[in-house]
Amino acid sequence: MSSVSKSPPCYIVGLPESEAEASAAEQKFRRLSLEMTRAMPSIEEIRAVVKSKKIAKDRARYEVSVEVYTPQRRHAFSETGFNLVAIFESMEPKLKRLISSRPSKVTSSRGRTQRKITR
Repeated sequence: MSSVSKSPPCYIVGLPESEAEASAAEQKFRRLSLEMTRAMPSIEEIRAVVKSKKIAKDRARYEVSVEVYTPQRRHAFSETGFNLVAIFESMEPKLKRLISSRPSKVTSSRGRTQRKITR
């Protein structure tokens, strides 16, 4: 039997038409998602949504939202900028911090108190 590592689906929605910038950003996102799935095999899906707004004739402002779905919760990150590749590079430390951090025991209750509230 061959040991083929099955990577979870990763999607990029809304890439711009410019081939060079779009392919470089897609390559960077795929590499980053592969690194994340190796370190955190419980990831079910990674999704990036790119929204663009034309500022000038040849310049656009991008907003990138990345969502990482695991069985326990959904992690969301967003970043804005003018260079799509630079945005994915700046998101890399945030996503890697997700891999290296453990969930907090204090905030694991999602804001609900463990004590009984008396009125």
